[in-house]
Amino acid sequence: PMKLGIKVKLFASFITLCIFSLFFTLVIIWLNDKRTKISNQLKALDEVHLLSMQEYKIQQEFLIYKTTNPSFYRTGKSLNLIQQNSIHQKMISRLNLMEKSKEAKQLFEPNFINKLIAEQQLYQEIFGKVIIEIKNKGYKDFGLEGTMRNYAHELMKLKEIDQVKVLMLRRHEKDFIIRKEVIYISQFKTVIQKLKLEINASKHFTQEHKKYINSIVDGYSKSFTNLVGSDWILNGKIPGSGLVSQLSKKHDTIVDRISTQKKKAVFAETALEKNLSIVATIMISLIIVLSFFFSYKLASELSKPISDLNLYIKRFVTSKFTVIPLIQTSNSKDEIAELGDNFFKMAEEITNYIQFFEEKVRERTAEINKQHNEILRQKIKIDKQYTQLVVKNGAMEMQQKLLYEKNKNIMDSLRYAERIQKSIMPSKENFKTLFNESFIYFEPLEIVSGDFYFVHKKGSKVFFAVSDCTGHGVPGAFVSIIGIHALHRALNEFNLEQPAEILNQVNLLVEQDLSNYGNTIINDGMDIALCCINYNTHQLEFAGANIPLWVICDSVEEFEDNLETTLLVKKSRNDEKVLKEIKANNQPIGFIQKRIPFTNYLMDIKKGDMIYIFSDGYADQFGGPNGKKFKYRNLKNMLLEINTFPAEKQKDLIQDALKSWQGMHDQVDDICVIGIRV
Repeated sequence: PMKLGIKVKLFASFITLCIFSLFFTLVIIWLNDKRTKISNQLKALDEVHLLSMQEYKIQQEFLIYKTTNPSFYRTGKSLNLIQQNSIHQKMISRLNLMEKSKEAKQLFEPNFINKLIAEQQLYQEIFGKVIIEIKNKGYKDFGLEGTMRNYAHELMKLKEIDQVKVLMLRRHEKDFIIRKEVIYISQFKTVIQKLKLEINASKHFTQEHKKYINSIVDGYSKSFTNLVGSDWILNGKIPGSGLVSQLSKKHDTIVDRISTQKKKAVFAETALEKNLSIVATIMISLIIVLSFFFSYKLASELSKPISDLNLYIKRFVTSKFTVIPLIQTSNSKDEIAELGDNFFKMAEEITNYIQFFEEKVRERTAEINKQHNEILRQKIKIDKQYTQLVVKNGAMEMQQKLLYEKNKNIMDSLRYAERIQKSIMPSKENFKTLFNESFIYFEPLEIVSGDFYFVHKKGSKVFFAVSDCTGHGVPGAFVSIIGIHALHRALNEFNLEQPAEILNQVNLLVEQDLSNYGNTIINDGMDIALCCINYNTHQLEFAGANIPLWVICDSVEEFEDNLETTLLVKKSRNDEKVLKEIKANNQPIGFIQKRIPFTNYLMDIKKGDMIYIFSDGYADQFGGPNGKKFKYRNLKNMLLEINTFPAEKQKDLIQDALKSWQGMHDQVDDICVIGIRV
């Protein structure tokens, strides 16, 4: 029977193809197994290569970051060292496994693994020496650096010796640590010799005390010499000769060995892949030829009945599945005949289903038309709402544009007000003309300021002031204009020359200006420190409203009984600096219930004295680790430290100190600080 013949032929064709496929598959499996073994060895070598790179990276991180971490020197432990040791053990373990592999011995050059293990052990030994030298060298309070710091601190406690030389020793020490240049070694030793000569020649020390100080200096020098030796061991007296360079070179040697053998392994793997590709190509080509042959033989026997069945299917499709075609019957009962019978039954079922679904489609179409009308009604409603939203959005954009224009006008007005305020205040260049050695640190909180400074020359006298008006920004700026105008009137119109009389007159003028608005009393006013230097008599006059005067001079002097002063003394090397604070009257300029006349203070000054006046914005600035005010005490201590510097340098130090203290906190008030050297 035909039905049985088709199955036999298909089975025979299948068996033939399987035999050829099995043969070539076994060949491919053998080649692939060999390639896999090579690939595994290559992966193992890649893993060793990666571990070597990770080890070197961790060691570099240790040398760059952990050697400046006090925790490492305190505990002697580091996560980098633990990780490096773990990676080293992994590398040795991987290499030992590769040494036992027969494939590795065939693939790589003789004794390659043993040589690589030896190189890695030597690399680890060098790194151990590096760690020992780093601990010996130390950092900050640890090792040789810590020892030098202790000796330096001992020398700094001895105020009788020249602290400049001690600072120079610290500077040469730091310069060598940072730059590694030999010149700093000789400079360090030169300063040591000078310091010892100065100590031995000094009449302030006993022989026993000199012996003690010399032992400290010798200990400092010896520690520095040992640190230099340790640094040369690590980095080399000649670049590239130290342990760190040896470590890098040894790592390069290990990486080069691995790279050479990897190339050899890749070449062998590529050759096997090429052979595998050739065998696979032959197998696929042969299977295609056999498949084509068997397909042609079977198709020649099956094409006629299949073509007839295809024709019947086309007729059925052309009639849109409504007319069932008449199929010519066949006496044979093979698979194709069964396929024809099944097609006839399927066509009959399809025709019945089409008729059923056409009726359902008509019913569904009527329902969809109804829903479509409802959707159109909803769309009209949504379009109307969208139009309303567009109108509202346009109105909002117009309001936003008007708001932007108003804001721009306000900012332009403030900028113009700033120019007006600056124009009535003396320029810093004019201030420098009258006081050659001086500075002005002026930092408004907003564009315009409630703080202002003032200077005016009248004959042999120069008047200068700092004022802090009520509020800041625009209100403070208006009050500052009133204050500056009142000062000019008191000096020029009323011809007053004593600071206390000037402040009494300024108070009257400010009260008049602020009471011009009907019967309303405006409680605004200002704090002010007003000074006058008479260059003929070398005297300084002062009167203040809530703002004191600070004068820093070389020694404590006698003052008149009417001077209300507090003294802050600070010794620096062999010098003694004194900060005199002349207190102001505890009352502002402006309306108050009980007013007393301002007190006038007179004092002698000499060349080199520093005069400081300021508003409260600097001392009241919040910041620091706890978000507290800077305070006047800290400002006094800082001025005692820096008063010998040039004026502009003092300004930079004052500004930097406040910015550092302020940190992320906002500025809270206008700031004005003036310093003048007599």
